[in-house]
Amino acid sequence: MNKTFRMALASMLMVPLLPGCSGQPAGKPDQAAPEGKSIRTDPVTLTVWASMSEEVFRKQVVEPVQLKYPHISLKMVSTENKMADLVASGNVPDIITDSISSIPKYQDLSLAEDLAPYIKAYNVDLSRMDPVVLDTVRQASGNGKLSGLPVSGNAVMLYYNKDIFDRFNAPYPKDGMTWDEIYELAKKVTRSEGGVTYRGFDFQDSFQFTANQLSPPVVDAGTKKAVVNNEKWKKLFENYARFYTIPGNEVNDKTYGKGLDQFVKDKTLAMYATSSIFSRSPDAVKNGLNFDVVTLPSFAEAPGTTTQVDGGLRIVSTTGANKDQAFLAVSAMLSEDAQRYVTRNGDLTVLKEKSIMEEFGKEIEVLKDRNRLSFIKSKPAAPSPSFTKYDSSAYSIVRAQFKKMVLTQADVNTILRETEDLVDKAIADASK
Repeated sequence: MNKTFRMALASMLMVPLLPGCSGQPAGKPDQAAPEGKSIRTDPVTLTVWASMSEEVFRKQVVEPVQLKYPHISLKMVSTENKMADLVASGNVPDIITDSISSIPKYQDLSLAEDLAPYIKAYNVDLSRMDPVVLDTVRQASGNGKLSGLPVSGNAVMLYYNKDIFDRFNAPYPKDGMTWDEIYELAKKVTRSEGGVTYRGFDFQDSFQFTANQLSPPVVDAGTKKAVVNNEKWKKLFENYARFYTIPGNEVNDKTYGKGLDQFVKDKTLAMYATSSIFSRSPDAVKNGLNFDVVTLPSFAEAPGTTTQVDGGLRIVSTTGANKDQAFLAVSAMLSEDAQRYVTRNGDLTVLKEKSIMEEFGKEIEVLKDRNRLSFIKSKPAAPSPSFTKYDSSAYSIVRAQFKKMVLTQADVNTILRETEDLVDKAIADASK
């Protein structure tokens, strides 16, 4: 472990929590807490279901936990081990790593422990957290529960190739622009020169639909019916589809969804809206990509608003034998210095502390001398008013239908009616 990181993180992680009392194995206690209870410090090994490299797991999970609770060891169980198989074999890990929107899925499997009693027992101060992040988790949990703790946020931005803008003498994008302004700018940099076609704009559709900026739900939690044939979804579809009608910016079945390669590899895409691309950026820069980043364009009715929060979440499994220790491990990931470390390395903090937010990306080499603070300038969209276990399948249908609309130039009203029917059918099939 990096010595400087260890010393800095330890200074913030030694504040005691008020302990809980559910399901704790016997053993030697730590010092008594104000209520007379104690945190057990017998050595324990917890398993964590996660999809990350061993290095990232060590830095973002193991180190923050062991600095505060050295008696807790953590072992990663790769998500290559399917959750259905783990449930069937009775080997569900103690801690589950997923996104906020996944909560209904784990509730349906009866795997998500309600953390409200642990938060009260251990006196965890939730007022330190960004209220929109916390509200999103509560909305996804439903019924006043808190079925997980968020540990990192997501950032969807607009990346742009400065050389293309220079080539066509066009102004660079700026923070705070609207989708209408970006549409006009995209037309200026969609051009052909020297046998090369330069496209003005493309986007990664996953976040733009599943965590969209206008916050409409995809399935109504009460009726269990699709709710996509409405004005908000129409606006979303029409907004993104119009970019593909710009002459020269069209896509076909082979090029749809290839924006990332066109931006980082081919260097023929002027603007690309996506989440972090830091893993591919270093090689792209070495190969000549001259990029910068600005805030995600916003809709006129929601100025300065980026996508909804759907970042990293830690769920304590209901099946674990050491649920109190698992909760303590998860809560350690919310210490200021653990969050500062996460933020410096490219994930948004879930805390509202401004000084932590302003350290975003300081350890990301490719963000040096670039507009890295644009990642924190927009406010997250409000959570959807409805989360269901059917959302993931429904969003897949929404994305497929948007692709169909773009490739066939179908009428948006027809597409949305079809989408609603397809989602309802999928829900009915899943309910059987």
